[in-house]
Amino acid sequence: MNEIIPEQTEAAQAPETAPAKKQCPFWAYFHEHRLFGYMVLAFLVNLVLESLCRRSPLGGIRFLLRAPLPFLYGAAVILLTISLCGLFKKRRFFLILICGTWIGLGVADCIIKGYRITPLAAIDFRIAFSVFSIFSVYMNAFEIVLIVIAFLAAIAALVLVFIHAPKIPVDYLRSGFACVAAGLLVWGSTALFTTTGVLATKFQNLSDAYNDYGFAYCFSCSIFNRGVDEPDTYSPEEVENVVDDLDETQPTPEPAAAQEEQKPNIVVVQLESFIDVNNLKGLTYSENPVPFFSQLEKSSSTGFLTVPSIGAGTANSEFEVISGMNLDYFGTGEYPYETVLQSNVCESVNYALKDEGYACHAIHNHNATFYDRNRVFSNLGFDTFTSLEYMPGVEQNALGWAKDNVLTGEVLKALDSTAGQDFVYTITVQAHGKYPTTVIDPDQKITVSGIDDESLKNEYEYYLNQLHATDAFVGDLVAALSQRKEPTVLVMFGDHLPNLPITQDQLKGGGLLQTEYVVWSNFGMEKQDKNLQAYQLMSDVMGRLGYNDGVLVKLNQNAASNPTYQQDLEMLEYDILYGDHYAYDGSLPYQPTELQMGVVPITVSRGFNLHDDAYVTGQNFTTYSRIVLNGDVQYDTLFVNENTLLLPGVQLAEGDQVAAAQVTTKRETLSQTADYVCTAADVVQQKNAAEAENNTD
Repeated sequence: MNEIIPEQTEAAQAPETAPAKKQCPFWAYFHEHRLFGYMVLAFLVNLVLESLCRRSPLGGIRFLLRAPLPFLYGAAVILLTISLCGLFKKRRFFLILICGTWIGLGVADCIIKGYRITPLAAIDFRIAFSVFSIFSVYMNAFEIVLIVIAFLAAIAALVLVFIHAPKIPVDYLRSGFACVAAGLLVWGSTALFTTTGVLATKFQNLSDAYNDYGFAYCFSCSIFNRGVDEPDTYSPEEVENVVDDLDETQPTPEPAAAQEEQKPNIVVVQLESFIDVNNLKGLTYSENPVPFFSQLEKSSSTGFLTVPSIGAGTANSEFEVISGMNLDYFGTGEYPYETVLQSNVCESVNYALKDEGYACHAIHNHNATFYDRNRVFSNLGFDTFTSLEYMPGVEQNALGWAKDNVLTGEVLKALDSTAGQDFVYTITVQAHGKYPTTVIDPDQKITVSGIDDESLKNEYEYYLNQLHATDAFVGDLVAALSQRKEPTVLVMFGDHLPNLPITQDQLKGGGLLQTEYVVWSNFGMEKQDKNLQAYQLMSDVMGRLGYNDGVLVKLNQNAASNPTYQQDLEMLEYDILYGDHYAYDGSLPYQPTELQMGVVPITVSRGFNLHDDAYVTGQNFTTYSRIVLNGDVQYDTLFVNENTLLLPGVQLAEGDQVAAAQVTTKRETLSQTADYVCTAADVVQQKNAAEAENNTD
């Protein structure tokens, strides 16, 4: 049973016959001078937090000396949360819980930075489930078990502390005053520091922001700063003026001179962690890791592409390119795929091209549920989405990522799936990090010199060889598109720098938030080199093809001559996703698509018994196909080939309904075929496949 401790001392109400229970001197002093104790504790917790953030024991002290005001602001934020524990009878438990939570966040941030460049943000907890399937790529089994044990131990410790923590009568006046005072301190300092520039409100580079302004401030921003803020000048008149100016000043784009009368297909390839490594100083390679891409840079339109993140954040580069929106106006560390696009339709290159008669396809050789693409792509206007679960014959690299060579055939399938023009957005994955510090692929042929650290050298060489394989896919795709009779434009770009310790000084050109892009065609588009923002890329390509459909497309095409371009872009982003759609006369003209999973339909033609097993035949099965028997997914299904699935030890009965479903590794059903109803001939015990084939109705 919990002891009740009065406001002064535990011994005050102890029976005279019982010896007074001694209270820990620390807790006694802390209780007597609570506010001072809270301040000291907040300071110390922040010192530990900033050291963890910088992955250095002395990092917190250096940050304090270099940026004392941001450090003290972070301590004030922590003080505000600590002050809340005074409102609870089990004050000690909540004090340990709050401080432990802050330290736990710091430890998580420290661990995450060992695997990627981007620091911990609140959105990471939201996307944790969707990326759970790739934890084994970043951590070995021992590390995962160790983290699970540590987490469970922390929970157990908190439970024990809660059980044994004494109950202390609450002085609501005193505790409430402390909370209000801490809240006013944070509110006032926030207003002062953001106004004077001590703290920034928008972060171009999240890693730099955490280093400049501290973990407590930046992580708090990632919790509360969401979406696009309503501009002060937002009104129907202001939006209409922007739209009207676009219509009046927008020149009619002229298509490429060599473009045929037939509208061209447009293929976009977003290359995972892809850069032209020849742009790195001080490194020598046994051979050029990206020969095809280097060749394209010489003959095709190219330039640096500014992307919203470094070392990670594929979905955000993807969002900018597809939507034409600048992610700088969204919340700290936000992934729109996990927030506003869960329920809102967004103007995109897809909807703009639909006005020109295009069918729109997405392709990604990774799980469909990663970043909820299987849901979000409907709100971006894609008609089909072919994910890893719908791809036959996929090979894996040494880390378990799908190889990119499978994508050439998938792009061609998408182009052949309609009689008209197609827009195909393809996302690669093979060069994804984190890269191993030891040699795990003995077949690597490209080596690098200029790196003394053996572990870092191994990381680079693994990355370079994966990059080389992706570059080979680029060559295959260009060769395949060159042979097609349909005019086709191919746009390729890197989504962000790889997760390697690359510094600005190592780059011959561009910056840490820049990758390279190329625009190639099989009908001879003029070479035009320029640097672009990711959200301008597709508007620029569409302008060269004679298209200016879509409000954002027009705005981005008119950027160079618009002195209020960024203000207009921010206003339109707010209006489209959060406002009243004044840009469309108050009614959004776009509707979510009925997203078809897989560009090639999966079908079931028959279910029958053979020996002691059940078989289902059809078309386009993959290793992710599962038999569905009378509405229940059979996870024991075995993949035989693209036309046959096997359910061992099961016998079908007349009238049974069988179908095939594409199921993720997390057992989420992505799509399911129509049912086939088994006949009497199907369920007869048959001795061989020939007999089964002959005994049909």
